[in-house]
Amino acid sequence: MKHLLCSAALGAALLIPAAGFAQEAATSTASASEGTLIYEPSFFAASNPSNALDMVSRIPGFSVSDGASVRGFAGAGGNVLINGSRPASKDDTGSSVLSRTPASRVERIELIRGGAPGIDMQGQSVVVNVILRSEVSRQHTVMAQLHSFEGGPTNPTGRYEFSSSNNGTQWGFQVARTLAMSDSTGWGTSTRRDAAGNIISEERLRNSFDGGGWNARGNWSGPVGEGRLELTGGYNWFEYNDELSFSVPGSPERLFSFEDDASRVDLGIRYERALSDSLNLESRLIQNYRWGGFSNGASGPGLDQQFEAERESGETIARGVLRWQRSETLTWEGGGELAYNFMDTSQTFTSNGVPVPLPLASTLVEEIRGEAFGQASWRRSEQLRLEAGLRLEHSTIRQSGDAQAERSFFYPKPRLALTWDPQENRQVRLRLERELGQLNFGDFAASTSLSNGQVRGGNLDLRPQQRWIAEAVFEQRFNGEGVATLTLRHDEISDVIDVIPLDGGLTAFGNIGDGSLTRIASNVRLPLRDLGLERGRVTVNVQYDHTRVTDPTTGNSRQISRVRPLTGYINFENDVPDWNLRWGVNYTPYFRETTFNPDQKRWFELRNFITLFGEYTFDNGLAVYAAVTIWDDFRIDRDVYSDRATQALAFREEQRIDPRDFLQLRLRRTF
Repeated sequence: MKHLLCSAALGAALLIPAAGFAQEAATSTASASEGTLIYEPSFFAASNPSNALDMVSRIPGFSVSDGASVRGFAGAGGNVLINGSRPASKDDTGSSVLSRTPASRVERIELIRGGAPGIDMQGQSVVVNVILRSEVSRQHTVMAQLHSFEGGPTNPTGRYEFSSSNNGTQWGFQVARTLAMSDSTGWGTSTRRDAAGNIISEERLRNSFDGGGWNARGNWSGPVGEGRLELTGGYNWFEYNDELSFSVPGSPERLFSFEDDASRVDLGIRYERALSDSLNLESRLIQNYRWGGFSNGASGPGLDQQFEAERESGETIARGVLRWQRSETLTWEGGGELAYNFMDTSQTFTSNGVPVPLPLASTLVEEIRGEAFGQASWRRSEQLRLEAGLRLEHSTIRQSGDAQAERSFFYPKPRLALTWDPQENRQVRLRLERELGQLNFGDFAASTSLSNGQVRGGNLDLRPQQRWIAEAVFEQRFNGEGVATLTLRHDEISDVIDVIPLDGGLTAFGNIGDGSLTRIASNVRLPLRDLGLERGRVTVNVQYDHTRVTDPTTGNSRQISRVRPLTGYINFENDVPDWNLRWGVNYTPYFRETTFNPDQKRWFELRNFITLFGEYTFDNGLAVYAAVTIWDDFRIDRDVYSDRATQALAFREEQRIDPRDFLQLRLRRTF
C-alpha cells in the first residue's frame, strides 16, 4: 500500500503539468496578482466557516504551520500572518489567533508564494496573510467537546471566547479547559526472543493515560500615537500521567509511570508605525517563563527505580525590523534581535533505594544570543522575483552547577530564493540557504527512559547542528481548485546531534559528525466535481527522506535517528451546502521511525490510522462535529545489545499494540 501511495502521488505531480488540462484561471476561485492568490469570503461560504482557521484550512495547496519550537523569534513565527504581521507572542500561535477570529471579520485571505513587497517570509516559501475588516462588532463563542476512548478515559473540555472590534481597535479574551491526550495507548503483547529466535518471555501489555489543564489569554490592539500597538498575554497549566505495565498471569506486574506537571506565562508586545510613505518600523518584546516538574518511575519484582526532576526556564526577546520599500519592485529590510534564555534543572535518580550519581544532574544553562539581519526583495517582472539575505548570529552559552563551561559561537546564515512563474498557474521556487539548528537545553542535563532501560547523562560539549539546504519546488494549479506540488531538496548537515556513548554504561546526546538528507515530496489536491461531487476534493501527500550519517559506536553508515523515511496521508472532504453539512475521511497508511543508541536500536511503526468525520451547522449557527478514529496496529521493536563494541544481540523485543479507538464530539455556537 505504501509503495502504491508513493507512486500515485509522485506520478500525479509529474504528469499534471504536462497533461494539458484546460487551465481555468485562478479567478474562478480567487484573484491573482504578482504571485499572490486572493481568496474572498465567498470562496469559503459553502463550508459555513465559524472562524478564520476554518477558512485558511480550506485554501488549496496550503497547510498551517505554527513554526518550530525554538528560542528566539526568527524561525518560530510560522506561516500565518494577520494584517501583514505575525502574532505578538510566540506562545500565541497563528492557528490560535485564527481560531478566535470570527469568519465574519475576514475581508480576504492572501496566499503569498515566494514573497511579496512588505511581507517578512521568515524563511517560509508560502504564507497566508489574513486581512481583517475594520468594523464595529462583538462576538461570543462557546465550545464544548468530549473525547471518549475505548475502555476509558472520557475527557470533557470546553472553551469560551469573546472578541470586540471598534473601527481599528480590537480586544478579546478566552478561557479554556484543555485535554492532554495520547492516541497510541491501548492493549497488546510484548515478546522477547534471544539471538537464535527462541522465546524468552511473553507478557501482556497495557498502556493508559490521563491529564488536562487550563489556559487563559487576553489580547488588545489599537492605534497608539503615530503607530499601532498589539498586546497579548496568557497563562497555561498542564498535567499529564502515563502508565505502562507488563504482566504474566499469576505473577506481579512490572509498572512504568511518567508524570508531568507544568505551567507557563507569556507576554508579547508589538508596535508598528510608518516613518514615511516608504519606511516602516516594527518592534517586539516577548517574555515567557515556565516552571514545573516531572518524574519517571519503575516498579516490579526486583525493580524499584525513581527519577525526579524540577525545572524552570525563561526567555526574553527584543527585536526590531526596519522595512524600506524603495520602489514598487524593490524592498529592503534590516534589523536585529537580542535574546536571553535560561533553564535551571535539578534531578535525582534512585535504584532499589540507592542513589545513583548522574552526570550533570543539577545544572543552570544560560544563553545570550544576538542576530543582525538584512535582506532585499526584487521583482524583476511579474514572472520573476528574487530574495537575497544574510543573518549573522552570535551566541554565548554558559553552564554552571555540577560543572562549569562557557562557549561562544558565530555563524553567518545566507539565503537566496528565486520565484519564477513561466506561465499562468505554474510556478517554480528555488532556495539555497544555510540554517542553524538550536541546542536543546534539556540535552545539557541528565534524563531517563526507564521502560527502555535508558539513563542519559548531560553533555557540556554540544555544538549546534548546521545545514546547507538546496531546494526546488514545482507547483501547478489546474481546474480552479486543483494544485500539485513536487519538492526536491538536499541538505548537507554538519555536527549531527544523536546519541553518543559515555563511560559507565551511560549515554548522552552529542555531535556525531557530518550527514546528509535527500527529500522528495509530493502534494496533490484534486477537485472531484467531474465525479459528481461539486464541492468534493481529495488530497494526497507523500514525503520520502533518505538520510545518512556515520554511527559513533560501530563506524558504519546508517540513517539519522528520528527521521521517518516515508510519510504520507490521504484526505477526502466534501461540502454539501444544501444540507449545511461537511464530511470526510483522513487516512494515514504507514510510517516508521528509528532511534539508534549504543546499547540498542528502537523503532516504532504506525499502520492504518483512519478518522471519519462530519459537521452539521443548524440555521441558528450551532455547529455539531463528530469524528471516530479507528486504529488497530501500532508496533514497537527493540534490539538490545549485550556488548557495545560488537553489537552482539542480547534479545529482541516485539510489542504489538491495539490502540484505543476514540470518539470526538464537539458543539460550537457563535453569537
